[in-house]
Amino acid sequence: MECRGPCLQSGNAPPMTGEMESEASKPDWRRRVFLTLRIGLALALLIWVWTRLDAHQLQALSWSAMNLRWLLLAFALGGISVLGWAGRWWWFLRVYEVRARYPELLRLTLFADFFNLYFLGPIGADGIRLLLLSRRFPERRGAILGSLLLDHVGGFFGGMLLYLFFAKHSGLSEGVLKAADLSLWFFGLATFLGLGVIMEPPIQRLFQHIPGLRWISQRAASIYAGTFRHPWLFSGFAISTLGTACAYAAYWAAAHALGAHVSLPQMLGLMPVVDLIASLPVTISGIGVREGLLVEWLGHQPHWDAAHALAVSLLGFAALGLWGLIGGVWLAFWKKKDAMPSKSFS
Repeated sequence: MECRGPCLQSGNAPPMTGEMESEASKPDWRRRVFLTLRIGLALALLIWVWTRLDAHQLQALSWSAMNLRWLLLAFALGGISVLGWAGRWWWFLRVYEVRARYPELLRLTLFADFFNLYFLGPIGADGIRLLLLSRRFPERRGAILGSLLLDHVGGFFGGMLLYLFFAKHSGLSEGVLKAADLSLWFFGLATFLGLGVIMEPPIQRLFQHIPGLRWISQRAASIYAGTFRHPWLFSGFAISTLGTACAYAAYWAAAHALGAHVSLPQMLGLMPVVDLIASLPVTISGIGVREGLLVEWLGHQPHWDAAHALAVSLLGFAALGLWGLIGGVWLAFWKKKDAMPSKSFS
Protein backbone atom coordinates (compact mmCIF):
# COMPACT_ATOMS: atom_id res chain seq x y z
CA MET A 1 0.00 0.00 0.00
CA GLU A 2 1.34 3.40 -0.95
CA CYS A 3 1.06 6.63 1.07
CA ARG A 4 1.51 9.90 -0.79
CA GLY A 5 1.97 13.42 0.43
CA PRO A 6 4.26 15.94 2.11
CA CYS A 7 6.05 15.33 5.37
CA LEU A 8 3.99 16.18 8.43
CA GLN A 9 5.07 18.76 10.96
CA SER A 10 2.78 19.23 13.95
CA GLY A 11 2.78 20.66 17.43
CA ASN A 12 5.76 19.89 19.60
CA ALA A 13 6.94 16.85 17.71
CA PRO A 14 10.71 16.57 17.54
CA PRO A 15 12.26 17.33 14.15
CA MET A 16 12.80 14.70 11.54
CA THR A 17 16.16 13.00 11.69
CA GLY A 18 18.63 13.95 8.98
CA GLU A 19 18.56 10.53 7.38
CA MET A 20 14.75 10.46 7.19
CA GLU A 21 14.57 14.03 5.90
CA SER A 22 17.11 13.27 3.21
CA GLU A 23 15.23 10.17 2.15
CA ALA A 24 11.91 12.01 2.04
CA SER A 25 13.16 15.03 0.06
CA LYS A 26 15.69 13.40 -2.21
CA PRO A 27 14.51 13.55 -5.84
CA ASP A 28 14.43 10.16 -7.47
CA TRP A 29 13.59 10.13 -11.16
CA ARG A 30 13.38 6.35 -11.18
CA ARG A 31 10.68 6.44 -8.51
CA ARG A 32 8.78 9.08 -10.47
CA VAL A 33 8.98 7.05 -13.65
CA PHE A 34 7.82 3.94 -11.79
CA LEU A 35 4.93 5.89 -10.25
CA THR A 36 3.92 7.26 -13.66
CA LEU A 37 3.93 3.76 -15.12
CA ARG A 38 1.77 2.45 -12.28
CA ILE A 39 -0.76 5.25 -12.75
CA GLY A 40 -0.81 4.69 -16.51
CA LEU A 41 -1.28 0.95 -16.09
CA ALA A 42 -4.13 1.49 -13.61
CA LEU A 43 -5.93 3.75 -16.11
CA ALA A 44 -5.30 1.31 -18.95
CA LEU A 45 -6.71 -1.59 -16.93
CA LEU A 46 -9.80 0.40 -15.95
CA ILE A 47 -10.39 1.32 -19.59
CA TRP A 48 -9.94 -2.31 -20.60
CA VAL A 49 -12.42 -3.44 -17.97
CA TRP A 50 -14.90 -0.79 -19.13
CA THR A 51 -14.70 -1.98 -22.73
CA ARG A 52 -15.79 -5.45 -21.57
CA LEU A 53 -19.07 -4.16 -20.20
CA ASP A 54 -22.27 -4.63 -22.13
CA ALA A 55 -24.57 -1.65 -22.70
CA HIS A 56 -27.59 -3.61 -21.48
CA GLN A 57 -25.75 -4.54 -18.29
CA LEU A 58 -24.95 -0.88 -17.63
CA GLN A 59 -28.59 0.06 -18.11
CA ALA A 60 -29.66 -2.64 -15.66
CA LEU A 61 -27.28 -1.26 -13.03
CA SER A 62 -29.25 1.33 -11.07
CA TRP A 63 -27.30 3.36 -8.54
CA SER A 64 -30.52 5.13 -7.46
CA ALA A 65 -31.99 1.81 -6.28
CA MET A 66 -29.06 1.17 -3.94
CA ASN A 67 -29.99 -0.26 -0.54
CA LEU A 68 -28.78 2.33 1.96
CA ARG A 69 -28.78 -0.08 4.90
CA TRP A 70 -26.37 -2.42 3.15
CA LEU A 71 -24.32 0.58 2.01
CA LEU A 72 -23.99 1.85 5.58
CA LEU A 73 -23.02 -1.64 6.68
CA ALA A 74 -20.28 -1.69 4.03
CA PHE A 75 -18.83 1.58 5.31
CA ALA A 76 -19.15 0.42 8.93
CA LEU A 77 -17.27 -2.79 8.15
CA GLY A 78 -14.57 -0.74 6.44
CA GLY A 79 -14.23 1.34 9.60
CA ILE A 80 -14.03 -1.74 11.82
CA SER A 81 -11.28 -3.12 9.61
CA VAL A 82 -9.24 0.05 10.16
CA LEU A 83 -9.74 -0.30 13.91
CA GLY A 84 -8.44 -3.86 13.62
CA TRP A 85 -5.39 -2.86 11.60
CA ALA A 86 -4.45 -0.23 14.18
CA GLY A 87 -5.01 -2.86 16.88
CA ARG A 88 -2.70 -5.41 15.33
CA TRP A 89 0.01 -2.74 15.02
CA TRP A 90 -0.45 -2.02 18.74
CA TRP A 91 0.18 -5.68 19.54
CA PHE A 92 3.17 -5.90 17.22
CA LEU A 93 4.72 -2.84 18.87
CA ARG A 94 4.34 -4.64 22.19
CA VAL A 95 6.43 -7.44 20.71
CA TYR A 96 9.25 -4.86 20.75
CA GLU A 97 8.25 -3.43 24.14
CA VAL A 98 7.19 -0.11 22.62
CA ARG A 99 4.28 1.36 24.56
CA ALA A 100 2.31 3.45 22.09
CA ARG A 101 -1.26 4.51 22.84
CA TYR A 102 -3.93 2.93 20.69
CA PRO A 103 -5.62 6.27 19.75
CA GLU A 104 -2.26 7.52 18.51
CA LEU A 105 -1.77 4.41 16.35
CA LEU A 106 -5.31 4.71 15.00
CA ARG A 107 -4.63 8.30 14.02
CA LEU A 108 -1.38 7.33 12.28
CA THR A 109 -3.14 4.47 10.48
CA LEU A 110 -5.83 6.84 9.19
CA PHE A 111 -3.20 9.39 8.18
CA ALA A 112 -1.31 6.72 6.27
CA ASP A 113 -4.48 5.63 4.46
CA PHE A 114 -5.18 9.26 3.58
CA PHE A 115 -1.77 9.79 2.03
CA ASN A 116 -1.97 6.44 0.29
CA LEU A 117 -5.27 7.14 -1.43
CA TYR A 118 -5.23 10.88 -2.07
CA PHE A 119 -1.63 11.94 -2.60
CA LEU A 120 1.11 10.95 -4.99
CA GLY A 121 4.30 11.79 -3.14
CA PRO A 122 7.58 10.05 -2.39
CA ILE A 123 6.67 8.49 0.98
CA GLY A 124 4.67 5.27 1.28
CA ALA A 125 2.22 4.28 4.01
CA ASP A 126 4.92 2.54 6.03
CA GLY A 127 7.17 5.55 5.61
CA ILE A 128 4.51 7.85 7.06
CA ARG A 129 3.96 5.60 10.06
CA LEU A 130 7.69 5.12 10.64
CA LEU A 131 8.33 8.84 10.31
CA LEU A 132 5.63 10.02 12.70
CA LEU A 133 5.99 7.35 15.38
CA SER A 134 9.79 7.73 15.32
CA ARG A 135 9.27 11.29 16.52
CA ARG A 136 7.83 9.90 19.73
CA PHE A 137 10.39 7.12 19.99
CA PRO A 138 13.51 8.44 18.19
CA GLU A 139 15.70 5.76 19.76
CA ARG A 140 13.40 2.88 18.69
CA ARG A 141 13.32 3.24 14.92
CA GLY A 142 14.53 -0.32 14.42
CA ALA A 143 11.77 -1.63 16.67
CA ILE A 144 9.14 0.43 14.84
CA LEU A 145 10.42 -0.85 11.51
CA GLY A 146 10.24 -4.40 12.84
CA SER A 147 6.63 -3.85 13.94
CA LEU A 148 5.75 -2.64 10.44
CA LEU A 149 7.28 -5.78 8.96
CA LEU A 150 5.22 -7.86 11.38
CA ASP A 151 2.20 -5.80 10.35
CA HIS A 152 2.63 -7.01 6.76
CA VAL A 153 3.11 -10.57 7.98
CA GLY A 154 -0.06 -10.25 10.05
CA GLY A 155 -2.05 -9.03 7.06
CA PHE A 156 -0.83 -11.90 4.93
CA PHE A 157 -1.52 -14.40 7.71
CA GLY A 158 -5.11 -13.14 8.11
CA GLY A 159 -5.83 -13.42 4.40
CA MET A 160 -4.24 -16.87 4.14
CA LEU A 161 -6.25 -18.17 7.11
CA LEU A 162 -9.50 -16.91 5.60
CA TYR A 163 -8.61 -18.51 2.28
CA LEU A 164 -7.91 -21.86 3.91
CA PHE A 165 -11.30 -21.83 5.62
CA PHE A 166 -13.44 -20.45 2.79
CA ALA A 167 -11.68 -21.22 -0.53
CA LYS A 168 -14.18 -24.00 -1.30
CA HIS A 169 -16.97 -21.39 -1.33
CA SER A 170 -15.14 -18.92 -3.60
CA GLY A 171 -16.58 -20.14 -6.89
CA LEU A 172 -13.13 -20.12 -8.48
CA SER A 173 -12.23 -22.76 -11.03
CA GLU A 174 -10.06 -25.72 -10.08
CA GLY A 175 -7.17 -24.33 -12.11
CA VAL A 176 -7.29 -20.97 -10.32
CA LEU A 177 -7.58 -22.66 -6.93
CA LYS A 178 -4.55 -24.86 -7.59
CA ALA A 179 -2.50 -21.85 -8.68
CA ALA A 180 -3.67 -19.92 -5.60
CA ASP A 181 -2.77 -22.84 -3.34
CA LEU A 182 0.76 -23.02 -4.73
CA SER A 183 1.27 -19.26 -4.53
CA LEU A 184 -0.09 -18.91 -1.02
CA TRP A 185 1.95 -21.81 0.31
CA PHE A 186 5.11 -20.50 -1.37
CA PHE A 187 4.66 -16.96 -0.04
CA GLY A 188 3.54 -18.36 3.30
CA LEU A 189 6.67 -20.50 3.69
CA ALA A 190 8.95 -17.59 2.74
CA THR A 191 7.09 -15.25 5.08
CA PHE A 192 7.24 -17.53 8.08
CA LEU A 193 10.90 -18.29 7.49
CA GLY A 194 11.48 -14.56 7.70
CA LEU A 195 9.27 -14.39 10.76
CA GLY A 196 11.42 -17.04 12.42
CA VAL A 197 14.51 -14.92 11.79
CA ILE A 198 12.84 -11.91 13.43
CA MET A 199 11.32 -13.74 16.40
CA GLU A 200 13.64 -16.60 17.30
CA PRO A 201 17.02 -15.87 18.99
CA PRO A 202 18.43 -19.34 18.14
CA ILE A 203 17.85 -18.67 14.43
CA GLN A 204 19.34 -15.20 14.82
CA ARG A 205 22.49 -16.65 16.41
CA LEU A 206 22.69 -19.25 13.66
CA PHE A 207 22.67 -16.52 11.01
CA GLN A 208 25.39 -14.64 12.85
CA HIS A 209 27.71 -17.64 12.56
CA ILE A 210 27.19 -18.17 8.82
CA PRO A 211 29.91 -16.18 7.01
CA GLY A 212 27.80 -15.26 4.00
CA LEU A 213 24.87 -14.08 6.16
CA ARG A 214 26.75 -12.47 9.03
CA TRP A 215 26.77 -9.00 7.48
CA ILE A 216 23.03 -9.18 6.72
CA SER A 217 22.37 -10.38 10.26
CA GLN A 218 24.30 -7.47 11.73
CA ARG A 219 22.39 -4.98 9.61
CA ALA A 220 19.04 -6.52 10.56
CA ALA A 221 19.80 -6.82 14.29
CA SER A 222 17.72 -3.74 15.14
CA ILE A 223 14.48 -5.45 14.02
CA TYR A 224 15.09 -8.66 15.98
CA ALA A 225 12.51 -9.25 18.69
CA GLY A 226 13.38 -10.52 22.14
CA THR A 227 12.25 -13.66 23.88
CA PHE A 228 8.76 -14.46 25.24
CA ARG A 229 6.98 -12.28 22.68
CA HIS A 230 4.80 -14.95 21.12
CA PRO A 231 1.56 -14.21 23.06
CA TRP A 232 1.59 -10.67 21.73
CA LEU A 233 2.51 -11.87 18.25
CA PHE A 234 -0.37 -14.34 18.11
CA SER A 235 -2.78 -11.76 19.53
CA GLY A 236 -1.79 -9.47 16.66
CA PHE A 237 -2.42 -12.29 14.19
CA ALA A 238 -5.89 -12.88 15.67
CA ILE A 239 -6.82 -9.19 15.45
CA SER A 240 -5.43 -9.08 11.92
CA THR A 241 -7.63 -11.96 10.82
CA LEU A 242 -10.75 -10.30 12.21
CA GLY A 243 -9.86 -6.93 10.67
CA THR A 244 -9.13 -8.48 7.29
CA ALA A 245 -12.41 -10.41 7.41
CA CYS A 246 -14.27 -7.14 8.02
CA ALA A 247 -12.51 -5.53 5.04
CA TYR A 248 -13.57 -8.39 2.77
CA ALA A 249 -17.06 -8.35 4.27
CA ALA A 250 -17.32 -4.70 3.18
CA TYR A 251 -17.28 -5.96 -0.43
CA TRP A 252 -19.98 -8.48 0.47
CA ALA A 253 -22.18 -5.72 1.91
CA ALA A 254 -21.45 -3.51 -1.12
CA ALA A 255 -22.68 -6.31 -3.38
CA HIS A 256 -25.94 -6.57 -1.46
CA ALA A 257 -26.31 -2.78 -1.57
CA LEU A 258 -26.32 -3.06 -5.38
CA GLY A 259 -28.69 -6.03 -5.39
CA ALA A 260 -25.95 -8.48 -6.41
CA HIS A 261 -26.39 -11.33 -3.98
CA VAL A 262 -23.29 -13.21 -2.90
CA SER A 263 -22.69 -15.23 0.25
CA LEU A 264 -20.27 -14.02 2.89
CA PRO A 265 -18.25 -17.29 2.77
CA GLN A 266 -17.84 -16.86 -0.98
CA MET A 267 -16.46 -13.35 -0.60
CA LEU A 268 -14.17 -14.40 2.26
CA GLY A 269 -12.77 -17.18 0.04
CA LEU A 270 -12.45 -15.04 -3.09
CA MET A 271 -11.02 -11.77 -1.79
CA PRO A 272 -7.76 -13.17 -0.32
CA VAL A 273 -6.73 -14.27 -3.83
CA VAL A 274 -7.81 -10.96 -5.34
CA ASP A 275 -6.06 -9.04 -2.56
CA LEU A 276 -2.82 -10.99 -2.91
CA ILE A 277 -2.59 -10.25 -6.64
CA ALA A 278 -3.73 -6.63 -6.27
CA SER A 279 -1.10 -6.04 -3.56
CA LEU A 280 1.70 -6.54 -6.09
CA PRO A 281 3.27 -3.13 -6.90
CA VAL A 282 1.80 -2.99 -10.39
CA THR A 283 -0.71 -0.14 -10.00
CA ILE A 284 -1.61 2.41 -7.33
CA SER A 285 -3.44 0.63 -4.48
CA GLY A 286 -4.24 -2.25 -6.85
CA ILE A 287 -6.68 -0.10 -8.84
CA GLY A 288 -7.50 -1.75 -12.15
CA VAL A 289 -6.06 -5.11 -11.10
CA ARG A 290 -8.77 -5.65 -8.47
CA GLU A 291 -11.52 -4.57 -10.86
CA GLY A 292 -10.27 -6.80 -13.66
CA LEU A 293 -10.08 -9.84 -11.40
CA LEU A 294 -13.55 -9.37 -9.92
CA VAL A 295 -15.08 -8.77 -13.36
CA GLU A 296 -13.40 -11.95 -14.59
CA TRP A 297 -14.22 -14.15 -11.59
CA LEU A 298 -17.54 -12.74 -10.40
CA GLY A 299 -18.91 -11.40 -13.66
CA HIS A 300 -19.25 -14.87 -15.19
CA GLN A 301 -20.89 -16.57 -12.21
CA PRO A 302 -24.65 -17.24 -12.08
CA HIS A 303 -26.81 -14.20 -11.22
CA TRP A 304 -23.89 -11.87 -11.89
CA ASP A 305 -22.70 -9.71 -14.76
CA ALA A 306 -19.57 -7.69 -15.49
CA ALA A 307 -21.20 -4.32 -14.70
CA HIS A 308 -22.27 -5.39 -11.22
CA ALA A 309 -18.86 -6.96 -10.54
CA LEU A 310 -17.12 -3.71 -11.47
CA ALA A 311 -19.53 -1.66 -9.36
CA VAL A 312 -19.01 -3.92 -6.36
CA SER A 313 -15.24 -3.61 -6.68
CA LEU A 314 -15.36 0.20 -6.83
CA LEU A 315 -17.95 0.54 -4.06
CA GLY A 316 -16.12 -1.89 -1.76
CA PHE A 317 -12.88 0.00 -2.32
CA ALA A 318 -14.71 3.27 -1.57
CA ALA A 319 -16.05 1.78 1.67
CA LEU A 320 -12.45 1.41 2.82
CA GLY A 321 -11.17 4.59 1.16
CA LEU A 322 -13.71 6.78 2.99
CA TRP A 323 -11.82 6.20 6.21
CA GLY A 324 -8.64 7.49 4.63
CA LEU A 325 -10.54 10.70 3.80
CA ILE A 326 -11.68 10.90 7.42
CA GLY A 327 -8.02 10.56 8.36
CA GLY A 328 -7.26 13.56 6.18
CA VAL A 329 -9.96 15.63 7.88
CA TRP A 330 -8.60 14.53 11.26
CA LEU A 331 -5.15 15.61 10.10
CA ALA A 332 -6.44 19.03 9.02
CA PHE A 333 -8.11 19.82 12.36
CA TRP A 334 -5.95 17.89 14.81
CA LYS A 335 -3.59 19.82 17.03
CA LYS A 336 -1.17 17.96 19.15
CA LYS A 337 -1.84 18.57 22.83
CA ASP A 338 0.89 18.94 25.37
CA ALA A 339 0.99 15.57 27.06
CA MET A 340 3.39 13.18 28.61
CA PRO A 341 5.14 11.25 25.83
CA SER A 342 4.63 7.54 25.49
CA LYS A 343 7.33 5.38 27.02
CA SER A 344 8.89 2.08 26.20
CA PHE A 345 8.49 -0.82 28.59
CA SER A 346 11.32 -0.96 31.03
